[in-house]
Amino acid sequence: MTAPSVPRIRARKPKVRSGCVTCKSRRIKCDEERPICRRCRKSWLPCGYNSSNLTQGEHQPQRDIVTAFQAETGGGGAGPRLLPKVRVSDFAEPETLYFDLFRNTIVANLCLNGYTNLWSRTILRESFRDECVRDCVLGIGALRRAMMDERQQVNPPGRPPPLWTVPTVPVNSSYTRYQRDAIQYYTKSISKFRSRMAKEGSSTPARTILIVSILFVMFEAMQGDTDSVDRIMHSARILLKDSMTSMGSERQVSSALDDEGVREADYFLTRFSGYNSLLSPFYPSLLREKASEREYGLVTEPVPDETESFRQVELVFERSTTSALIWCFRTCQASIFGRPLDMDKNRIEQALVLSRANEWCEFIKKKLGRETDPLQRRSWMIMLVEAKMFTVYSMYSYDAGEREILWDARVDDCREVVDLAESILNDMGPITALPPLFEDKLVPTLRCLMCKCRDYEVRTRALALYRRLVGPWLENRAILVGMQILIELEERDRDASGFIPVKSRYRWNVSSWNKDRSELRVVLTGITTGILKEFTIRQDGNIENLIKQLTAVSIE
Repeated sequence: MTAPSVPRIRARKPKVRSGCVTCKSRRIKCDEERPICRRCRKSWLPCGYNSSNLTQGEHQPQRDIVTAFQAETGGGGAGPRLLPKVRVSDFAEPETLYFDLFRNTIVANLCLNGYTNLWSRTILRESFRDECVRDCVLGIGALRRAMMDERQQVNPPGRPPPLWTVPTVPVNSSYTRYQRDAIQYYTKSISKFRSRMAKEGSSTPARTILIVSILFVMFEAMQGDTDSVDRIMHSARILLKDSMTSMGSERQVSSALDDEGVREADYFLTRFSGYNSLLSPFYPSLLREKASEREYGLVTEPVPDETESFRQVELVFERSTTSALIWCFRTCQASIFGRPLDMDKNRIEQALVLSRANEWCEFIKKKLGRETDPLQRRSWMIMLVEAKMFTVYSMYSYDAGEREILWDARVDDCREVVDLAESILNDMGPITALPPLFEDKLVPTLRCLMCKCRDYEVRTRALALYRRLVGPWLENRAILVGMQILIELEERDRDASGFIPVKSRYRWNVSSWNKDRSELRVVLTGITTGILKEFTIRQDGNIENLIKQLTAVSIE
């Protein structure tokens, strides 16, 4: 006769009675480091400490996690109401948790980069009107919850740290549940969107295509799947080509609130597409696609009056820089792929881009000279970085050799931009310490300086600043490693006069991962020679050794 089994006693976890709000809600121990504790910093979560009247150990019930949107946006209560009101009855468990994570973690992070009407109003409102949007929002929230439990690979003692880290999946039932929910919601959203497109075709509103495409991109980008992002962006631009007339008619009946958010979605998607096609090696479809089928014209409206509100100035600035970016993209494509270009028209547009960029620089410098609020000064400085870079971008030449010489002549401007970016990052407080997922202001600027400015001090400073903005995003980490190699590879050919010959300069235009992302394939192309250097970077590799190998042997 076997002995009766001893009933298992479930171990009780001690109640978390101190620490930041986030750690208490997750019921984990907090080191109480301020302003951001280590667990929140590592998990990319908002961190804060309550001084409420609740006694230790008390916490807000689950039914109160999702609350009404705030009545004001901030800034003295001047903002409009955010409707509709969110009720617990609108969600089933665990949808409440997923929506709350999306709203309080994802949206809060994205708003650090601007486009606040898009993230905090339009998308949240649309999630109550459109099942495609709702399912994708919940999928992103579930994915964020799954990512909170990921563990980074542990580096063995005595071994150099890896060039990048790949999140590993913990083997536990809760992670499996969150990951499964994320995929199910995302798959449902894709299926519903495809059904709608099959039924409605080109009559599908452009606003729907914009919002759903941005959410699909977000889901894939959070996992570092740049191939899927490239395909989604390519498809979105094709769909928008046939649907832009719908946006024109819809704007006549849209409310002012939604209208502004949809315009921001339009600017965001265009800028994301343009900057990544030019400054990231992971988006070949975007780079080869014919530039802006939607025929953006260069914005000719003047720089606003100094009495205009910051928000109004920001909207005009977004329109101006977005149209200028499309001009740069078209000119770059014509040069890279040998496409025809109306040179006379291009020179006229080039002069307009340069003139408007200089006007913006003067306007923003005046505003900075009078601004005393630290946060507002930071916003103006970020705008100045963009405006200053467009004075450089506008010098783009169709001829590759001439283009390189023009960059060499703008070293002082590049150094000024790096000084501004460094000042901005050094002044960042705890609220903005975590880099946004879709940062499209400082990140593209620093990427451009790393690859185009051949002054060693400027590009290595840009590299160091970029390192502070990579966050947990795998694409940013890969570009950081690849740019280190490109910079040092070009430096090996710097001559006695301090000049890097044009024939020794490269463009990083192709990259891909192996299956487990332990290896990164890199293809560099000689800017004027067309010579290819193709190599593979291993996660546990040594950059110095790889550079020595590349300079010793020409790989074609």
